Amino acid sequence: MGLFNFKGKTDFYAPVTGELVDLKDVSDEVFASGAMGEGYGVNPKDSTIYSPVKGQISQLFPTKHAVGLQCGKMEVLVHIGIDTVDLKGKPFETLVKVGDKVDNSTPLVKVDFDQIKQAKKDPVTLVMITNSKDVIKNFQSLVAAKTEVNHDTKVAETK
Repeated sequence: MGLFNFKGKTDFYAPVTGELVDLKDVSDEVFASGAMGEGYGVNPKDSTIYSPVKGQISQLFPTKHAVGLQCGKMEVLVHIGIDTVDLKGKPFETLVKVGDKVDNSTPLVKVDFDQIKQAKKDPVTLVMITNSKDVIKNFQSLVAAKTEVNHDTKVAETK
């Protein structure tokens, strides 16, 4: 049993329209290994990143490549692209601020994925529960990898 007693169900949505990616298939070994927690990725086909959960903005990275969300006792990270911290915020426009309440219809960040690809960075957008070992017992994918999803497609849940 983890540090927290997590009760109830939380729905997770695709953060962007695109193709669902199994975490183990992500090009970054730290994410793929599960070291950052449970999660999934989406290869984006749209430029708007939405909140994958109902919660509150807890952190905005200065480089705008990631957004932290608090969802009950879960800490959820939306990480846009691999190694995009190197781009110093240029392809990103943040649309929320710390403290904002959000749900899966709330846009978080506008992204110029062409800039990311031109910089030879992987554009996969990740949703990670960074404290998953402490707060969840059952993270269940509802959609198979390589499935086309919209930003409002429910792709996973905790029980």
